[in-house]
Amino acid sequence: MRGWMRPLILSALILGAAPFVAGGALAQSPAGQNTGKPAGKEGPKTVVGSAIAQAPFADQPFPLQDDGTYKEFMGAAAADINRRCTKLESYGWEFKKGDDARRDQILDSTLGGFRKAGWKMGEVKVRTIRDPGTTAYTAEKAKQRLLAIWTPMEDAAILLLCETEAAQATKK
Repeated sequence: MRGWMRPLILSALILGAAPFVAGGALAQSPAGQNTGKPAGKEGPKTVVGSAIAQAPFADQPFPLQDDGTYKEFMGAAAADINRRCTKLESYGWEFKKGDDARRDQILDSTLGGFRKAGWKMGEVKVRTIRDPGTTAYTAEKAKQRLLAIWTPMEDAAILLLCETEAAQATKK
């Protein structure tokens, strides 16, 4: 991923999220997933689809590396809908500044790819997300449930995706 994009993405997430308590942040889930590191001299590689959702991306994104910020953000968002994230993936797209049509095309094709893979998608309100441009979706297929958060910016967009399970009831 290009060096200028990461701070922009992190800023957008932080602005759209409620303040978090520091600590307890872990690195990205399963080894080999979404390292975001360029492979050799050919530059950053894109991915063809989501490993969690088994859905293709018509517009191939860059895998993003997580320093724990995405995991913490997604954990809080999942808790808002009484879920808990297990596996996490994070992706980023770049386009010309202000190219709203391209941004919308990326979102539409991404959601379309999920639907073609058999996912029932629905928008969900998440208390943790305060940025009006950021949208959360749930996706259901068989016994699997995902939480996806789409954050558009002027010249980039990110998709955070996690597999979820029911949140454990707290003991009183």
